[in-house]
Amino acid sequence: MAAGPSPFDGIPGVTFEYHDVEGLTAADIYASMKARAPAGASDGGGIAKTAWNLKVGWREVRRGKSCDVSDPLSSLSITVHLPRLINQHEVTPEGLAFWRAAIAGLEIHEAGHARIAWEHRNDFNRAALKASCNSVRKVAEQTQVRIDAIQRAYDRDTKHGITQMPPIEP
Repeated sequence: MAAGPSPFDGIPGVTFEYHDVEGLTAADIYASMKARAPAGASDGGGIAKTAWNLKVGWREVRRGKSCDVSDPLSSLSITVHLPRLINQHEVTPEGLAFWRAAIAGLEIHEAGHARIAWEHRNDFNRAALKASCNSVRKVAEQTQVRIDAIQRAYDRDTKHGITQMPPIEP
């Protein structure tokens, strides 16, 4: 069976980290997912997470008392933490169906977080061009705060991914 497109298609440079989970039934797998979730996970009921880091920089060009911001630059790193079922060959058919649906939903949700970060990666660059040397640090902070707010709204709208997954209470 050919795999379909990944929800991460079009988001370059995403790094994936996995934590092993196991179980025979849907209930076992879900319990393992909850018990072994990465620190800070709140998506999908607390079983996966996407971490992103936007680093910014700029030059300050001084001419006498004048100071202009130039060459704003941002770089983005995205790491997605997902569960990996390590005993797929032992799982009940119902458990395997649950796993496939759950991981598909988790990937969709976490790709949404990655896409938000990717789509806003240049927000600082655009805003910094209008900033002064005195305000550019505040612009960097405000950019981060705004992207965090978009991420929180996404979680609120998707109930932390629950609306993108099968029922996870088996």
